[in-house]
Amino acid sequence: MAQNARDRTRCGARKELAIFIPDTTLGKEDRQPMIQCKLGPNETQTAFGPLCAFGHYLTQNRVLEPLEDVAVIQKTVKHSPAQKLTDALIGMLAGCSALYEINAKVRPDLPLQKAFGRERCAEQSTISDTLNAFDEQTVLGLRKAVEAIHRQHSPIFSHDYFGREMLVVEVDLSGLSASKRAEGSTKGYFSGKRNRTGRQLVRASAPQYQEILFEKLYPGNTTSCEVLKGTIEEVERVLELSEEPEKRGRTLIRIDGGFGTDENLEWLCERSYQFIAKGYSGGRAKKVARSVPEEDGWREGPTPGQELGRPTKPHHYQRETITVVRRWTDQKGKLHQDLLVSTLVDLGEEEIAKLYDGRGAMEVDIKGDKRGLGIEKRTKKSFWAQEALVLLAQLAHNLAAWFKGWFLAGTAAGGLGMERLVREVFAMPAQVRVGRRWSATKALIELPNLHPWAKAVADGLRTRFPPSGSWAIWGKT
Repeated sequence: MAQNARDRTRCGARKELAIFIPDTTLGKEDRQPMIQCKLGPNETQTAFGPLCAFGHYLTQNRVLEPLEDVAVIQKTVKHSPAQKLTDALIGMLAGCSALYEINAKVRPDLPLQKAFGRERCAEQSTISDTLNAFDEQTVLGLRKAVEAIHRQHSPIFSHDYFGREMLVVEVDLSGLSASKRAEGSTKGYFSGKRNRTGRQLVRASAPQYQEILFEKLYPGNTTSCEVLKGTIEEVERVLELSEEPEKRGRTLIRIDGGFGTDENLEWLCERSYQFIAKGYSGGRAKKVARSVPEEDGWREGPTPGQELGRPTKPHHYQRETITVVRRWTDQKGKLHQDLLVSTLVDLGEEEIAKLYDGRGAMEVDIKGDKRGLGIEKRTKKSFWAQEALVLLAQLAHNLAAWFKGWFLAGTAAGGLGMERLVREVFAMPAQVRVGRRWSATKALIELPNLHPWAKAVADGLRTRFPPSGSWAIWGKT
């Protein structure tokens, strides 16, 4: 009894819990195990080693500095609004699908906070209060800050429009489910979800750079054909194409059938854009398909079971275009037909079909953002608060794209999608040391040797930062 009391006292002094359940009736090999638990220091232990390296780089280069200019009408107690926006951004990159997860993933992780220049992460309820304080003008200020970061660091602004490749811009409208009580949440089209309410998110992206150019939130009953012109005008503003028709002529707009009305395609013709689009009207597709000679007018397409035809009576636009009819039969034996319309008249039918099929990568990217960055699960009742989250997610997406280009280029991890990047690469445990006896500009990252992506990250960091700069160690931890 006295020995047990001394053991309990010693464990209490160490802030340590020891549980031992002896049973003298059992043999030594059959005794219950002992479980020890103690509260340890958090100074170097992190669950997000590569994300710490990235945060340290962003902090040292003041990449996120424009966020400090976002004026939120809210008093500062412990953390400024800009700091809380940074904390929300860290939460997205750390894979928090909801704001409340910040308390369990980011707040206990001191190396992660220090890497992003934060002494202590704000509590999730105060971050939520800051987002709820957003109005239309505040959202505009956040958009300017996100675009300033993009303009300063993205390679897209040095794109060679007159080189070998045109700049490809894709536009899509994606439904984000939300409660019917949320502002702007109405019934509309939500893929695979009947009678759901929510909002619509329009996205314009550049697949060659894996970046988002523009995103905006709309009410749930908004359709694709309503938002194309406004979205392209915003892309022109971001890329400064408004007064440069020569560059617009070297920009390819790739859109699906929801955007492909005659009015929209004629407008793209007037703006001198190149485009490839699926036609909006299914009835027209059936009518035009009948003008394809049945005997020798059809040929096998790039997708198994698909046939391509060149109609003799296509619809004509104000510019010369090429029209390709696609037809295929589903598993139930039903015949489907659609039209592909493009200004790239020098391409053949199969090349047009392959070029349009490349648009599927955008849908994969949106799904990856929904799963990796939680853009659908993280919802706010306020419309403007939700749009602020949309803009932060846009910034998080582009930062992740730059991380792959800056630190993972040429490695096995460079081709990972958003979901795996967030869950497997960013969320890699490590030992991190920044500051104190280390130089304030240097970071020591020790990664676990057995992690499948540890070598790729270490090789990428060593390539960008030789031993004289920031250090990355692929260690046996």
